[in-house]
Amino acid sequence: MTTTRATRVPDAPALQDSGAHEPPLGARLRYGFAVGDFGLNLYWQGLGLFLIYFQTDVLGIPASWAGLCYLIASVWDGLSDPIMGVIADRTRTRWGRYRPYLLLGSVPLALAFALSFSAPQLPLPWLIAYSLATQMLVRALYTALAIPYSSLSVVITHSSDARTRLTGLRMQFAFLGGIAVAYLLPSLAGWLGSGTGAQGYGYAALLIGALATGVFGLCFVAVPEPPGRAAGRNEAGPLPPLVSDARAFLRLVARSQPLLRVLLGKLLVVFTLTMHTRNTVYYLKYTLGAVDAVGTILPLLTAASFASVPLWVLVTRRTSKRGTWLLGAAGTIAFSLGIQFVPAPSRVLGVFLLCGVAASTSAFAVAFWAMLPDTVEYNELHFGRRDEAKLFGIASMAQKIAMGLSAAASGWFLEASGFVANTAQLPGAVDAIRTTMGLAPAAGALLSVVVMQGYRIDAAEHRRILQALQTRSPA
Repeated sequence: MTTTRATRVPDAPALQDSGAHEPPLGARLRYGFAVGDFGLNLYWQGLGLFLIYFQTDVLGIPASWAGLCYLIASVWDGLSDPIMGVIADRTRTRWGRYRPYLLLGSVPLALAFALSFSAPQLPLPWLIAYSLATQMLVRALYTALAIPYSSLSVVITHSSDARTRLTGLRMQFAFLGGIAVAYLLPSLAGWLGSGTGAQGYGYAALLIGALATGVFGLCFVAVPEPPGRAAGRNEAGPLPPLVSDARAFLRLVARSQPLLRVLLGKLLVVFTLTMHTRNTVYYLKYTLGAVDAVGTILPLLTAASFASVPLWVLVTRRTSKRGTWLLGAAGTIAFSLGIQFVPAPSRVLGVFLLCGVAASTSAFAVAFWAMLPDTVEYNELHFGRRDEAKLFGIASMAQKIAMGLSAAASGWFLEASGFVANTAQLPGAVDAIRTTMGLAPAAGALLSVVVMQGYRIDAAEHRRILQALQTRSPA
């Protein structure tokens, strides 16, 4: 095992098969992989944009209880992520370790998503319990697809530049999924429910699940999983004991400085941006008076994120992944403070500021999902372990717990401010909505800048890591 202290890798002779010299990924593989995130975000954005709103304004569940259910489900979801990572890393099939989950888990996830947006005729306590149970189910099944899918990005290519391009394409498909569900879910709910949103949401969610199932099938067919992709890995060898393997991985996480910085920076923006995202519908409805245009404005915000991705990919390739993060943070701070301190924005100005936040924060997604695979090779060099799915699992766990805590805190904050659904809001409630939309994401972005200043794995450093891995003596 190599030393755990060094922060830079000595130069090593260039090799023909290093990540920097890999042949370019074919269009079928690139688009086949990226389209999977379209399917995932039909679910992820559907839950994020509409579930709490559906529970409070359609089912009539109090905001504090809806936030608490979201927190419990997020903690459950987060704890399942590293477990799924362990399962995926230890899976051995003729289809690979990660691909089978795309095929086998898609139909159960679609059915669970429809259940989470259904409205059974139950008294309030049982309705809350039903909402929590279905939310926990859909999140567990989502994890069973999302962790293996994300892990594929590590085995598809070792090239840092190729990962940046692949991440950019993946993020564009992710935002397209967000645009699709932001338009389809409320529109189909109104159409299929004949004016009663409660029934229509369930039918709409079922149709969206059917679309996602087809997308996962395409991803499965288009993306082969290279066997033995990691240097020195023996796919046919015996698996290490489960408990000792998990303990060794947790020790790695605690000692890997680049990984810890990436995780902490992401947690800061996730916690604060979750408040922003979860309250966007409330901001449109109660601050801008634009509830009639929610089905148009929400896709517009996601379109702003989608359109900005090529810019952030270009910035990354011209500067670094850290540079993209820092520039995105600057934009997030500027537009969020505009939301906070413009007292009575017009609808046009309010939507412009929201679009600015959406475009700026997409930099975090591009940078994070391009940085995280690079830490796999860093860890392999410095700690002698390569844990793709477990790493993505623990990263996803931390994010989801942060999201749950944020949603719960936001719900309690709104209720304490005097928020009451479907009524004219008191000034305190309006101020609380504005704070979650403006000051919170600005603070999170600023704190993340402090954390990410110390991240040092740029493209040149990653090439040196790959070269050192390939030239050192086999363990």
